[in-house]
Amino acid sequence: MSYIITIIGAGVVSAVTSLMIHLLNKKNKVIVFEMNNKISIENSKANNNAGTGHAGMCENNYVKVINNEFYIKKNIRINYKFNLTKNLLSWVKLLKIFDLKNVITQTPHISYFFLKNNVKLKKIFKKIRIFNKSLKFTNNKFLIDKICPLIIKNKKIKKNYSLTYYKKGFDINYQYLSEKIFHYLTKLKKIYIFLSYKIISIKKIKKFFSIKIFKNGFLKIISNFVFVCAGGNSLSFLKNFNKKISKNFFELPIDGSWLISENKNLIKKHNLKIYSETLKCSPPMSIPHLDIRTFKKEKKILFGPFAGLTFNILTNSKKTILKNLNLNHIFDLIIFSIKNYSIINYLIKESIKTKNKKIKNIYSFSKSFKLLYCKKAGKRLQILKKKNKFLKLNFGTKVIFNKNKQIAFLLGASPGASIAASIAKKVLNKWFFNNNLFFIDNKNTKKTNIFNSILYLKGIEPFSL
Repeated sequence: MSYIITIIGAGVVSAVTSLMIHLLNKKNKVIVFEMNNKISIENSKANNNAGTGHAGMCENNYVKVINNEFYIKKNIRINYKFNLTKNLLSWVKLLKIFDLKNVITQTPHISYFFLKNNVKLKKIFKKIRIFNKSLKFTNNKFLIDKICPLIIKNKKIKKNYSLTYYKKGFDINYQYLSEKIFHYLTKLKKIYIFLSYKIISIKKIKKFFSIKIFKNGFLKIISNFVFVCAGGNSLSFLKNFNKKISKNFFELPIDGSWLISENKNLIKKHNLKIYSETLKCSPPMSIPHLDIRTFKKEKKILFGPFAGLTFNILTNSKKTILKNLNLNHIFDLIIFSIKNYSIINYLIKESIKTKNKKIKNIYSFSKSFKLLYCKKAGKRLQILKKKNKFLKLNFGTKVIFNKNKQIAFLLGASPGASIAASIAKKVLNKWFFNNNLFFIDNKNTKKTNIFNSILYLKGIEPFSL
């Protein structure tokens, strides 16, 4: 049986969902609408994406600390979901769908503590290592210098250095991945992408959806299933289908910027993604990265992102959160700001931080960097969810469905792109597509070994290891 499936937004989640629909049933027709004149130029864009390979092994901001006890449930959950994305890319290789060169690059991940917190990092390491034996810990200065040759040379604080090292980490260019997927599907005429189209309304008509669109005039299309994964519009469309649930959500747009180095000598020495510890008097979201990034044929080192407050929802649009505000929202936001003063204070300070002050932040990692320049890091819409009458900041994404599960709405960010396959899997499961064939459960070692053996026989190194 074939369906007409409409996806709103042309980012990486849209691309991965479209590819999975095609692999599961080639008779389906997928229609993608994008308000911009190019695909993947919002949060999926290489510069705009804050995290390009969330494996959960070294991101200690996901660790919950309660009464000096460390809980790593979120880290393991994210690691499992990211493995689904790598699993799908292994199938892309196996089926020779398209070349993954410069799309996915093996990049070791590091959690780097330079304050007096060796004990804290070691406790986190011991818990995560139960689930992944490839994670290593060291506070040996010679090993640290060998692994991270760019790290600051300072004898006074060298004794306090410690790090965890995850060799099997990856860096993914989600913009390039999206372009490759859409190019492959359009070439086969299995997908129709419409750029610079604005979605006016989505209405349920019996078993179908009527979607009103605008570009030089109004048009209507009929669809069996709809997936709204356009960050700036998801919540506003959700209100039309489920007002009770939508009342409990609000989106907080966070701005961002990078410090970037294109020094070739430094790039050769730094094939790493380094996550620092949270600095004093800063919220968990303030953990800075020192990342190597692959932008198709060139590499750059990015430091940041430096967050900031903004009213704009998207990078390439003037749409703001002010349209979605009412008196109740304003009151809830005031209470949220008071209760989460450290987060708001941090975002305001980061917004007004000068380039010189940003450069000082990188010195806690290394003093080798010179000739740095600033560049925008896009925007992300974090979820504020109402719990016990108060708004609470939620990291990550959430998929919400209507009653009959035919329309899905994607809210939130960080991680988003890294777990795109998990998001698509959840949506397609609700739409009665059997997609278990393409995913190996990490808990099932027999299936994993069989799948990896098939890849090795084909001369392919599996990403899902």
